[in-house]
Amino acid sequence: MAEDTHRTYSANLTTQVRVPKTAELVAGRIRRAIVTGELRTGDSLPSEAHLISDFQVSRPTIREAIRILESEGLISVSRGARGGARVSQPDSDIVARAAGLALQTRGATIRDVYEARMLIEPPAARLAAERRPKEAAAVLRPHVEAEFGLTGDVVAVTQAIADFHRILMEQCGNETLAILALAMKGVFEKSLLTSQAHRPPVSLPERQKQLRFGLASHRKLVELIEAGDGPGAEAHWAAHMENAGKVWLQQVGSTSVIEILD
Repeated sequence: MAEDTHRTYSANLTTQVRVPKTAELVAGRIRRAIVTGELRTGDSLPSEAHLISDFQVSRPTIREAIRILESEGLISVSRGARGGARVSQPDSDIVARAAGLALQTRGATIRDVYEARMLIEPPAARLAAERRPKEAAAVLRPHVEAEFGLTGDVVAVTQAIADFHRILMEQCGNETLAILALAMKGVFEKSLLTSQAHRPPVSLPERQKQLRFGLASHRKLVELIEAGDGPGAEAHWAAHMENAGKVWLQQVGSTSVIEILD
């Protein structure tokens, strides 16, 4: 019996071990140099010949490592005589699309997303008010005023509203929440646009009136943040999201599965 147990344990242990491919190890070394700032945005990677010599690997291995980093948005590759690989700022669309696809694959619903946002956005508003009220207000206020100028264009103002939620999270002083906001922006924006498309037809002046009512709540939040009123900002934004959710969740269908693919 002891021998059988040992045999099973050994088999399970070995099946869990995966030796990384050489290209993955090379990509990991370059990735670390980018993340730690040793390589900065705009820097050129050494030539293919130099990389082959430095890492003592084959040309196909270097090319596979470059493809891995390019797929992650960490480098951009230009072809031609003067081409090459350069360090690039990770594309926010990559983060947002990956999150959207993951949610769609798992069958997440619009309500799932909205519930998550209701849990994290009001506390984020409080953090913004308590940690960096002046800085956050200085970024949010001009965005709100721009929103008011877009009420004649339903698509543009809807995209701006999605941006307001993202900016709020970015301005709370917590980098993890900022990344979450970036990941969810595309999903939220597409849900809002779907909701707008399902709303009963109304005249443009009536639609603008409805939009301005909601945007006035954005303006109020900025005032609370600038005043450093953390509890007030959190309570106001919780009420705003609850009321807004009742409207657009009903229109878009709270049990609808997220669709991020075009």
